[in-house]
Amino acid sequence: MNKVTQWKTLRYLACGLVLLATPALAVDSSLASASPGVAQTGEVPLAGDNWIDHFDTYATGSQMHGQGGWVGWDNAPAAGALTSSAQARSPLNSVDILGASDLVQIYTGHTGTWTYTAWQYLPSSLSGITYFIMLNTYNHGGPYNWSIQVNFDGATDTVTNDGVTGGTLPIIYDQWVEIRVVIDLVADVQTFYYGGQVLYTGTWTGEVSGGGLAQIAAVDLFANGASSAFYDDISMSDLPFLDGFETESTVNWHSTLP
Repeated sequence: MNKVTQWKTLRYLACGLVLLATPALAVDSSLASASPGVAQTGEVPLAGDNWIDHFDTYATGSQMHGQGGWVGWDNAPAAGALTSSAQARSPLNSVDILGASDLVQIYTGHTGTWTYTAWQYLPSSLSGITYFIMLNTYNHGGPYNWSIQVNFDGATDTVTNDGVTGGTLPIIYDQWVEIRVVIDLVADVQTFYYGGQVLYTGTWTGEVSGGGLAQIAAVDLFANGASSAFYDDISMSDLPFLDGFETESTVNWHSTLP
């Protein structure tokens, strides 16, 4: 298998029949393994192309595939994920990424510099390896091109960048931890922060798959068969002071600042 490839893992079985296969990863880590025109906060529209989802206006326990622009990988409902009140940074829901979850949000039309933030809660009981992924090219059924592929390994308690730059940090368990990526599409540079520490700095177009485009196409929350990883207050903004608790009025006010 090539260094850069897709894993296609047969996951979903019903009545003895394989229903679909979910491609997940861009980099071989020796594992067997709908574009929002208006930003949504679940669902508060934000100024310009800024986007936030708090998962709080969705019914607790509801399927996120088909809500708020979220879809399973390749538009497969079986790759969706449920909202959960078991953990929530902002009341009352987060999204629970576990098992077959491979949840995607698609983006278009972003240029310049952006800060992408996701708050993650990993229980100390984490079993398996779960992934935070961003792509510069994504279409249902392909083509795909990965810019970020970071794994969280419950066996080694380690956060690892699977890209060419490398980098590791210890997992922080049982609390909400900020994942923050500063993406400069003009300079083709990204810096990935975990819990306020730099995991790596690399190119956006070449860090994982190579030969990518200077655009933000999608985020992919991929469980890879692992136990629960909770995400909340996910945002993408050209306003660096967004903290995940923005409302329509505060974002519009911030947008008037020089």
